Amino acid sequence: MPPKPKYTKEEIVNAAFELTREKGIDAVVAREVGKRLKTSASPIFTVWDSMEELKEEVRKLARQKFQEYMDGIFDYVPSFKEFGMRWVRFASEEPNLYRVLFLSRSETHNPYARFKQDFASLINPLVEEIMNNFELQRNDAEELLNKMIIFANGFAAFSITDADSFSMETVSSFSSQVCIGIVITDKLRDGTIEIPVAKAMAESCINGVMPQKKSEIKEAKSR
Repeated sequence: MPPKPKYTKEEIVNAAFELTREKGIDAVVAREVGKRLKTSASPIFTVWDSMEELKEEVRKLARQKFQEYMDGIFDYVPSFKEFGMRWVRFASEEPNLYRVLFLSRSETHNPYARFKQDFASLINPLVEEIMNNFELQRNDAEELLNKMIIFANGFAAFSITDADSFSMETVSSFSSQVCIGIVITDKLRDGTIEIPVAKAMAESCINGVMPQKKSEIKEAKSR
């Protein structure tokens, strides 16, 4: 008869998760998890067959944490910009979890592909908002989201190495300029925008605009 587990799966996973947040996923080894629980390594293997199984549970918690950061983004205008800023904030505040989700070795290193794989429920509403905001076809809107995530991943890398390297206002401003630049370039290429309109769009985003809550916009309009 196998020995009765001294710790529950949840307790072991939580210990491994906190260890990951502090030191990274590579620190999740039986001895270190045991230390976190104030025990030896042996109780870990009364619950898990391998450390990789435990690490996969840690990845699930990391995905949940990222999702928590994204909860409520559709209460803001524009939502896709709020999404990008929270992406960078997550990397700044949870660098080791960000590494687990988007910078660790896997089948793909493309952050957008990883995002589509793990957070599919966010894709469609973000793409539809971009389509409506910029009058783009779905393929073009998906490509814009792809490019913005790659751009946000670059900001995230800076944030991981130096959390104070950019303010959220700077992230907002740069994001606006990159986003509008991509849209204008594509529309000029396709002949679907006039030069004066392109100039007006460019001028409107020079200073960047922080996303606003829809409730605050509605309240301001009612005054």
